[in-house]
Amino acid sequence: IQQKSEDDAAIMTAKVTEVADLGIGRPLGGKFDSNNNCLYFADVLKGLCRICLDHKPKPVVELLASRFQLQDGSWSDVTYADDVDIGPRTGHVYFSDATDIKVDRDLHTGKWDIMYPSKLEAIRGLKTGRLLRYKPETGEVDLIASGAALFANGVAVDAQENVIVFTSTFEGKVMKYHLNGEKEGQLETILTDFPGFLDGIDCSFHSSLCFVAMPAPATPDLKALFTIRPPVLSRFIRSILMLLPRGLAPDAKPYGGVAIVHRGDELSKPSIKQMYQDPTGRDISTITGVTEGRDGKVYLGSLHNDFIGVLDYQ
Repeated sequence: IQQKSEDDAAIMTAKVTEVADLGIGRPLGGKFDSNNNCLYFADVLKGLCRICLDHKPKPVVELLASRFQLQDGSWSDVTYADDVDIGPRTGHVYFSDATDIKVDRDLHTGKWDIMYPSKLEAIRGLKTGRLLRYKPETGEVDLIASGAALFANGVAVDAQENVIVFTSTFEGKVMKYHLNGEKEGQLETILTDFPGFLDGIDCSFHSSLCFVAMPAPATPDLKALFTIRPPVLSRFIRSILMLLPRGLAPDAKPYGGVAIVHRGDELSKPSIKQMYQDPTGRDISTITGVTEGRDGKVYLGSLHNDFIGVLDYQ
């Protein structure tokens, strides 16, 4: 239950109750199934996981996929499980494997450094991001798209489960993969030219709108790194940058942003409809998660803030 504060009408309070311990790991994106009973979540250290709240005597975390079998019979690790969405028709779980760079511990702090692989991926500039599908009825995982993105991040399915929309973080692109129809199996870029790098995405089941999180500004220096020519010079500069100590890896500037986009349909082309930005990150910064609530508001998750942001765009 949310209640406006008497001190500031823009502040809402809510009672928060811990319902389950997700165990050792670093959970990122997650989604409840259609019964709002089982939470599927991407854990960057473990892979795709599930926890069902009605499990007796208490909820238990299940590891569903830490690796999967390719068509040639070989096995491939889920290296960096990032975001999750669930198909409303089939119940299939679609999730991103952002990069093939594994998470390691910072030797100085002893903590898992989940941000460092993304920084290396940005410098390296290789598209190793993948889109995967887990089928609860069989327990199988299959590869939908590989080499699809420069750090494959947010994942969202439309209400008819005809397309998957996902983000390529460092390319600043929104991509669309066709599950059914005339373009079945095709991958296309539908939107570019965002002022920031992209993270989580959520699409409305009641319209063709999607909500895209922008955790950091697309700085000119990093953009220039993607356009260096000739390619041999680009590889040389990237190789030098990847040799820098972890402590010298670039940090994102304080910033928060959300874009509201139209993913396109039979009547109209994809387009950016609205843009909300906090250029200095004073009110909210490093927005990585976006979720549309039943009340029509968009709820924002941040890596740095200790509260949930609420965007009433209507």
